[in-house]
Amino acid sequence: MCSSVVSSPNTHGRSTTGVPIHELYMDDGEVTLPPGPVRGRDALRDWGQQIVDNTPWQTIRHVCGNMRFVYDGDNAAVGTSVLTVFMVAGDQAGTTVPFSVGEDHDRFVRTEQGWKFASRRWIELFARGDTLKLP
Repeated sequence: MCSSVVSSPNTHGRSTTGVPIHELYMDDGEVTLPPGPVRGRDALRDWGQQIVDNTPWQTIRHVCGNMRFVYDGDNAAVGTSVLTVFMVAGDQAGTTVPFSVGEDHDRFVRTEQGWKFASRRWIELFARGDTLKLP
């Protein structure tokens, strides 16, 4: 089910099921978010490792809601979800004001191993105003 793939990634380069995030993607999968797209499973693995090695936050939590999925043929689907990101970076104190709120626009493919991301595109809707540089 697509909702389990959407809710799987967490903050340490692994899904909540222990699967590395890059393995949730097709070999030619793509993530588009600032600073630019990351294409291919190997590039996704390397990017995830850079984030783990240079984590720019103390704490990060994601709240995922308003998930909508529509079949796009027998073995494909498209979906959107709203993601609210709470983050504490640097020496800042924690706050209940979200770091960012946006939409993920996803394409999925059903494989023998289950549903996988073909692509994910992040569209920021609201931001707290903090600057965070991701690898």
